[in-house]
Amino acid sequence: MPVKITLDIFSGRPNPEFTLDDAAARNFLKRLSFGALKKQTEKTNPFPAVLGYRGIIIEQEGKLLNKDVPQTLHYAHDTVYSGDLSARAETGMESFIFDNFKSLRGVKGLPDFRGKLEKLIKQYLDKRQIYIDNYRKWYPGILEDFLRPLKPVCPCAPSADLAAWNSNPSVTGSNNCYNYGTNYRTDTFAQPGKATGQQENDLSACNVPVGSISAKMGAISDGLIDKPNQDNKCISPGHLVALVVSPNFDYHWFRKGPNGKWSHKMGNTPATILDNSGNPIPDPRTADRGSYVDFCTFMQVIHGHFKVK
Repeated sequence: MPVKITLDIFSGRPNPEFTLDDAAARNFLKRLSFGALKKQTEKTNPFPAVLGYRGIIIEQEGKLLNKDVPQTLHYAHDTVYSGDLSARAETGMESFIFDNFKSLRGVKGLPDFRGKLEKLIKQYLDKRQIYIDNYRKWYPGILEDFLRPLKPVCPCAPSADLAAWNSNPSVTGSNNCYNYGTNYRTDTFAQPGKATGQQENDLSACNVPVGSISAKMGAISDGLIDKPNQDNKCISPGHLVALVVSPNFDYHWFRKGPNGKWSHKMGNTPATILDNSGNPIPDPRTADRGSYVDFCTFMQVIHGHFKVK
């Protein structure tokens, strides 16, 4: 049966992918080398929930070609993940993407995508250990404050509630940063403006020429309220979100929680409370956002007053 290879790289838009036929899939699965999958512990390399390149998703569609490989596996440089299991992996599989680059679907219209991918993989590898070290430093101590803050500063904001978004693979894989930012699950990888017929079609900047639709314009059409002067302050009614853009590449949303700090979800990967360096996010304007260098605006989300599709 065929094997689908997905390049986990986008946050808002659907990820690029290609499919291997049986023969190519068997050869690929033979190349994939990793140890025994075991329950994740504090010593396990954390899943790379970062903006930009996050690895390769490998899905055996239908009957398993290789029973030693789970139906779905996420390869991330030196570690593979399958649900709550993980294992050390042989490095270097990134080269496989470039060997099959012409087969990638979902990159049409993106200028110099190959060059961009090379830079993002390098950024990921350069910061891999920094992220791991800071994750272990921060994550266990601050998660409790996100879920049950002692002193809520934004009482109207939804909790990060990572379990609701991360525990079920079908939920995690079908909802993106826009779903998480608005705290509205659609299982459709929601796109700004799609529900109102004004879907974004220009990611060159936050503000685009007349006749084009930016992610910001699409969200406003959906019912989100632009609050460019909110300056990271809590808002009521509803909650505060922030939009950033990687020019000519992708968009991303953060959302402010009851404790005043921010969380986010990158595409079909797990939601997190940390930035690209593994640090907490007191302000998305100053967080490590990788290539998402354009901070667009803060926006207000009022539940029951917007449409997301």
